[in-house]
Amino acid sequence: MNQTEFHKAGFKVFGLHGAKGELCNCGNPDCQALFKHPVASNWQHTPHWSDEQFEVMHEMGQFDTGFGVLVENLFVIDVDARNGGVDSFMDLCRDMKTDFLEAAGFAVATGSGDGSMHLYYSLEDKIPLMQHHDDYKGIDFKSSGYVVGCGSQHKSGNKYTLIHGDLADITCIPSSLVRLLKKPDTYRVKTSLGVVDMTTKQITDILGHIDPDVEYDTWIRCGMAVHDALNGDGLVVWDNWSKDGKKYTGIAGLEKHWHSFGKSASPVSAGTLIYYAEQNGYQQEVTFEATEVFADHEDQDG
Repeated sequence: MNQTEFHKAGFKVFGLHGAKGELCNCGNPDCQALFKHPVASNWQHTPHWSDEQFEVMHEMGQFDTGFGVLVENLFVIDVDARNGGVDSFMDLCRDMKTDFLEAAGFAVATGSGDGSMHLYYSLEDKIPLMQHHDDYKGIDFKSSGYVVGCGSQHKSGNKYTLIHGDLADITCIPSSLVRLLKKPDTYRVKTSLGVVDMTTKQITDILGHIDPDVEYDTWIRCGMAVHDALNGDGLVVWDNWSKDGKKYTGIAGLEKHWHSFGKSASPVSAGTLIYYAEQNGYQQEVTFEATEVFADHEDQDG
Protein backbone atom coordinates (compact mmCIF):
# COMPACT_ATOMS: atom_id res chain seq x y z
CA MET A 1 0.00 0.00 0.00
CA ASN A 2 1.24 3.52 -0.74
CA GLN A 3 0.28 7.18 -1.15
CA THR A 4 -1.26 6.57 -4.58
CA GLU A 5 -3.92 4.28 -3.13
CA PHE A 6 -4.78 6.86 -0.46
CA HIS A 7 -4.90 9.62 -3.07
CA LYS A 8 -7.17 7.62 -5.37
CA ALA A 9 -9.45 6.81 -2.42
CA GLY A 10 -9.99 10.53 -1.80
CA PHE A 11 -7.68 11.10 1.17
CA LYS A 12 -5.50 14.20 1.41
CA VAL A 13 -1.82 13.25 1.48
CA PHE A 14 1.49 15.11 1.51
CA GLY A 15 5.18 14.22 1.38
CA LEU A 16 7.48 13.70 4.36
CA HIS A 17 11.17 14.47 4.69
CA GLY A 18 13.53 11.52 4.73
CA ALA A 19 16.56 11.30 7.01
CA LYS A 20 20.23 10.41 6.95
CA GLY A 21 21.26 8.62 10.09
CA GLU A 22 19.86 10.68 12.96
CA LEU A 23 19.48 13.87 10.89
CA CYS A 24 16.21 14.88 9.25
CA ASN A 25 16.54 16.04 5.66
CA CYS A 26 14.73 19.26 6.60
CA GLY A 27 18.15 20.69 7.48
CA ASN A 28 17.43 21.44 11.13
CA PRO A 29 19.95 19.46 13.23
CA ASP A 30 17.58 19.58 16.22
CA CYS A 31 14.59 18.11 14.39
CA GLN A 32 13.22 15.09 16.28
CA ALA A 33 10.58 14.17 13.70
CA LEU A 34 12.60 11.64 11.72
CA PHE A 35 10.60 10.35 8.74
CA LYS A 36 7.56 12.23 10.12
CA HIS A 37 8.38 15.84 9.19
CA PRO A 38 6.05 17.24 6.46
CA VAL A 39 7.82 18.72 3.45
CA ALA A 40 5.23 21.52 3.25
CA SER A 41 4.99 23.87 6.23
CA ASN A 42 1.28 24.44 5.52
CA TRP A 43 0.37 20.75 5.47
CA GLN A 44 -2.78 21.54 7.50
CA HIS A 45 -4.24 23.10 4.35
CA THR A 46 -3.43 20.20 2.03
CA PRO A 47 -5.98 20.02 -0.79
CA HIS A 48 -6.96 16.95 -2.71
CA TRP A 49 -4.29 17.17 -5.38
CA SER A 50 -5.08 16.89 -9.07
CA ASP A 51 -3.48 13.93 -10.79
CA GLU A 52 -1.03 16.32 -12.44
CA GLN A 53 -0.01 17.93 -9.15
CA PHE A 54 0.33 14.52 -7.55
CA GLU A 55 2.61 13.34 -10.35
CA VAL A 56 4.84 16.41 -9.98
CA MET A 57 5.22 15.70 -6.25
CA HIS A 58 6.25 12.15 -7.15
CA GLU A 59 8.84 13.42 -9.60
CA MET A 60 10.22 15.82 -6.99
CA GLY A 61 10.77 12.88 -4.63
CA GLN A 62 8.40 14.13 -1.94
CA PHE A 63 7.08 10.60 -1.37
CA ASP A 64 10.40 8.77 -1.53
CA THR A 65 10.40 7.76 2.15
CA GLY A 66 6.77 8.24 3.08
CA PHE A 67 3.69 10.38 3.28
CA GLY A 68 1.32 11.93 5.77
CA VAL A 69 -2.45 11.49 5.75
CA LEU A 70 -4.54 14.47 6.86
CA VAL A 71 -6.94 13.39 9.59
CA GLU A 72 -10.02 14.95 8.05
CA ASN A 73 -13.38 13.20 8.44
CA LEU A 74 -11.31 10.52 10.12
CA PHE A 75 -10.74 9.29 13.65
CA VAL A 76 -7.53 7.38 14.37
CA ILE A 77 -6.66 5.46 17.52
CA ASP A 78 -2.88 5.90 17.68
CA VAL A 79 -1.42 3.30 20.06
CA ASP A 80 2.13 4.16 21.17
CA ALA A 81 3.80 1.22 22.90
CA ARG A 82 6.68 3.38 24.19
CA ASN A 83 4.34 5.17 26.57
CA GLY A 84 2.26 2.21 27.74
CA GLY A 85 -0.23 2.39 24.90
CA VAL A 86 -0.52 -1.36 24.33
CA ASP A 87 -1.59 -2.05 27.91
CA SER A 88 -3.89 0.97 27.81
CA PHE A 89 -5.45 -0.30 24.60
CA MET A 90 -6.22 -3.62 26.26
CA ASP A 91 -7.80 -1.71 29.16
CA LEU A 92 -9.83 0.40 26.72
CA CYS A 93 -11.18 -2.67 24.93
CA ARG A 94 -12.06 -4.30 28.23
CA ASP A 95 -13.68 -1.20 29.70
CA MET A 96 -15.71 -0.51 26.55
CA LYS A 97 -16.44 -4.23 25.99
CA THR A 98 -15.28 -3.81 22.39
CA ASP A 99 -12.32 -5.16 20.43
CA PHE A 100 -11.46 -1.92 18.67
CA LEU A 101 -8.76 -3.57 16.56
CA GLU A 102 -11.27 -6.03 15.15
CA ALA A 103 -13.90 -3.31 14.82
CA ALA A 104 -11.60 -1.07 12.77
CA GLY A 105 -12.07 -1.66 9.07
CA PHE A 106 -8.51 -0.51 8.41
CA ALA A 107 -5.59 -1.10 10.78
CA VAL A 108 -1.86 -0.37 10.34
CA ALA A 109 1.23 -1.42 12.31
CA THR A 110 3.59 1.55 12.65
CA GLY A 111 6.84 -0.30 11.97
CA SER A 112 8.28 0.01 15.45
CA GLY A 113 7.68 -3.70 15.97
CA ASP A 114 6.41 -3.27 19.51
CA GLY A 115 2.64 -3.31 19.07
CA SER A 116 2.19 0.33 18.11
CA MET A 117 -0.58 0.79 15.56
CA HIS A 118 -3.09 3.10 13.88
CA LEU A 119 -6.76 2.11 13.80
CA TYR A 120 -8.81 4.11 11.30
CA TYR A 121 -12.48 5.04 11.68
CA SER A 122 -14.61 7.60 9.87
CA LEU A 123 -15.88 10.69 11.67
CA GLU A 124 -18.32 12.68 9.58
CA ASP A 125 -19.72 14.98 12.25
CA LYS A 126 -17.55 17.79 13.57
CA ILE A 127 -17.74 16.55 17.13
CA PRO A 128 -15.04 18.08 19.40
CA LEU A 129 -13.19 15.11 20.88
CA MET A 130 -10.35 14.91 23.39
CA GLN A 131 -7.06 13.70 21.96
CA HIS A 132 -5.97 12.14 25.25
CA HIS A 133 -7.71 10.47 28.14
CA ASP A 134 -6.13 10.18 31.59
CA ASP A 135 -7.23 6.57 31.95
CA TYR A 136 -5.51 5.47 28.74
CA LYS A 137 -1.91 6.67 28.69
CA GLY A 138 0.04 6.17 25.51
CA ILE A 139 -2.98 6.47 23.20
CA ASP A 140 -3.65 9.46 20.95
CA PHE A 141 -7.27 9.72 19.85
CA LYS A 142 -6.80 11.75 16.68
CA SER A 143 -9.62 13.64 15.01
CA SER A 144 -7.26 16.29 13.61
CA GLY A 145 -3.62 16.62 12.62
CA TYR A 146 -2.08 13.81 10.57
CA VAL A 147 -0.75 10.27 10.74
CA VAL A 148 2.05 8.67 8.76
CA GLY A 149 0.55 6.57 5.99
CA CYS A 150 0.76 2.83 5.40
CA GLY A 151 3.83 1.92 3.35
CA SER A 152 5.96 4.76 4.74
CA GLN A 153 9.37 4.21 6.27
CA HIS A 154 9.77 4.18 10.06
CA LYS A 155 12.95 5.41 11.72
CA SER A 156 13.55 1.82 12.90
CA GLY A 157 14.18 0.86 9.28
CA ASN A 158 10.88 -1.00 9.03
CA LYS A 159 7.78 0.19 7.24
CA TYR A 160 4.21 0.97 8.25
CA THR A 161 2.39 -2.20 7.24
CA LEU A 162 -1.22 -3.29 6.87
CA ILE A 163 -2.66 -5.37 9.73
CA HIS A 164 -6.00 -5.91 8.07
CA GLY A 165 -8.73 -4.25 6.02
CA ASP A 166 -8.80 -1.75 3.20
CA LEU A 167 -9.41 1.97 2.81
CA ALA A 168 -12.88 1.20 1.48
CA ASP A 169 -13.64 -0.78 4.67
CA ILE A 170 -13.19 2.06 7.16
CA THR A 171 -16.12 2.01 9.56
CA CYS A 172 -17.77 4.78 11.58
CA ILE A 173 -16.35 5.64 15.00
CA PRO A 174 -18.14 3.61 17.72
CA SER A 175 -20.61 5.69 19.71
CA SER A 176 -18.99 4.48 22.95
CA LEU A 177 -15.79 6.32 22.00
CA VAL A 178 -17.69 9.50 21.17
CA ARG A 179 -19.29 9.44 24.62
CA LEU A 180 -15.93 8.75 26.26
CA LEU A 181 -14.00 11.47 24.44
CA LYS A 182 -16.48 14.27 23.85
CA LYS A 183 -14.93 17.48 25.08
CA PRO A 184 -16.59 19.41 27.87
CA ASP A 185 -17.72 22.91 26.97
CA THR A 186 -15.47 24.31 29.67
CA TYR A 187 -12.57 23.19 31.85
CA ARG A 188 -11.94 23.95 35.53
CA VAL A 189 -8.77 26.04 35.66
CA LYS A 190 -6.69 27.49 38.50
CA THR A 191 -5.89 31.19 38.09
CA SER A 192 -4.67 33.96 40.37
CA LEU A 193 -8.31 34.98 40.81
CA GLY A 194 -9.44 31.49 41.78
CA VAL A 195 -10.73 28.33 40.16
CA VAL A 196 -12.73 29.25 37.07
CA ASP A 197 -14.33 27.66 34.04
CA MET A 198 -12.49 28.38 30.78
CA THR A 199 -12.92 27.26 27.20
CA THR A 200 -10.27 25.99 24.79
CA LYS A 201 -10.63 29.25 22.89
CA GLN A 202 -9.80 31.25 26.01
CA ILE A 203 -6.65 29.20 26.61
CA THR A 204 -5.72 29.72 22.96
CA ASP A 205 -6.23 33.48 23.29
CA ILE A 206 -4.01 33.58 26.38
CA LEU A 207 -1.24 31.75 24.51
CA GLY A 208 -1.58 34.33 21.74
CA HIS A 209 -0.11 36.93 24.11
CA ILE A 210 3.10 34.89 24.54
CA ASP A 211 5.96 34.79 22.03
CA PRO A 212 6.39 31.14 20.91
CA ASP A 213 10.15 31.78 20.64
CA VAL A 214 10.50 32.15 24.41
CA GLU A 215 13.31 30.38 26.24
CA TYR A 216 13.12 26.59 26.05
CA ASP A 217 12.14 26.12 29.72
CA THR A 218 9.35 28.66 29.39
CA TRP A 219 8.11 26.98 26.21
CA ILE A 220 7.98 23.63 28.04
CA ARG A 221 6.13 25.19 30.97
CA CYS A 222 3.58 26.67 28.56
CA GLY A 223 2.99 23.19 27.18
CA MET A 224 2.64 21.75 30.68
CA ALA A 225 0.15 24.49 31.56
CA VAL A 226 -1.99 23.79 28.49
CA HIS A 227 -1.89 20.06 29.29
CA ASP A 228 -3.00 20.74 32.86
CA ALA A 229 -5.69 23.25 31.92
CA LEU A 230 -7.28 21.02 29.27
CA ASN A 231 -7.14 17.80 31.28
CA GLY A 232 -4.46 16.14 29.20
CA ASP A 233 -5.91 17.38 25.93
CA GLY A 234 -4.72 20.41 23.98
CA LEU A 235 -1.69 19.18 22.05
CA VAL A 236 -3.14 20.84 18.96
CA VAL A 237 -3.44 24.13 20.88
CA TRP A 238 0.21 23.99 21.97
CA ASP A 239 1.29 22.94 18.48
CA ASN A 240 -0.65 25.68 16.68
CA TRP A 241 0.96 28.28 18.94
CA SER A 242 4.46 26.77 18.68
CA LYS A 243 4.47 26.59 14.90
CA ASP A 244 4.36 30.40 14.71
CA GLY A 245 7.86 30.44 16.15
CA LYS A 246 11.16 30.18 14.27
CA LYS A 247 12.29 27.29 16.49
CA TYR A 248 9.40 25.01 15.50
CA THR A 249 10.57 21.58 14.27
CA GLY A 250 7.27 19.74 13.85
CA ILE A 251 4.55 18.22 15.99
CA ALA A 252 6.52 15.01 16.59
CA GLY A 253 8.94 16.98 18.76
CA LEU A 254 6.04 18.26 20.85
CA GLU A 255 4.47 14.81 21.17
CA LYS A 256 7.67 13.51 22.74
CA HIS A 257 7.29 16.02 25.60
CA TRP A 258 3.49 15.90 25.74
CA HIS A 259 3.37 12.28 26.90
CA SER A 260 5.51 13.15 29.93
CA PHE A 261 3.36 16.08 31.02
CA GLY A 262 1.12 15.34 33.96
CA LYS A 263 3.73 13.06 35.55
CA SER A 264 5.80 15.84 37.09
CA ALA A 265 5.98 16.22 40.86
CA SER A 266 5.76 19.97 40.24
CA PRO A 267 2.83 20.46 37.85
CA VAL A 268 2.33 23.76 36.03
CA SER A 269 -1.17 25.20 35.93
CA ALA A 270 -2.89 27.71 33.67
CA GLY A 271 -2.09 30.34 36.28
CA THR A 272 1.50 30.28 35.06
CA LEU A 273 0.30 30.64 31.48
CA ILE A 274 -1.72 33.69 32.48
CA TYR A 275 1.28 35.10 34.33
CA TYR A 276 3.44 34.93 31.18
CA ALA A 277 0.63 36.49 29.11
CA GLU A 278 0.19 39.33 31.58
CA GLN A 279 3.81 40.33 30.96
CA ASN A 280 2.65 41.13 27.42
CA GLY A 281 -0.48 43.05 28.25
CA TYR A 282 -3.05 40.31 28.81
CA GLN A 283 -5.74 41.11 31.39
CA GLN A 284 -8.02 38.55 32.97
CA GLU A 285 -11.71 39.19 32.66
CA VAL A 286 -13.42 39.05 36.04
CA THR A 287 -16.75 37.60 34.90
CA PHE A 288 -17.11 34.75 37.35
CA GLU A 289 -17.38 33.86 40.99
CA ALA A 290 -14.13 32.28 42.09
CA THR A 291 -14.56 29.08 44.08
CA GLU A 292 -11.09 29.19 45.52
CA VAL A 293 -8.63 32.07 45.80
CA PHE A 294 -4.86 31.71 45.54
CA ALA A 295 -2.44 34.16 47.06
CA ASP A 296 -0.05 34.55 44.15
CA HIS A 297 1.26 32.99 40.98
CA GLU A 298 3.81 30.81 42.77
CA ASP A 299 1.02 28.98 44.61
CA GLN A 300 -0.37 27.84 41.27
CA ASP A 301 2.81 26.02 40.26
CA GLY A 302 2.92 23.66 43.20
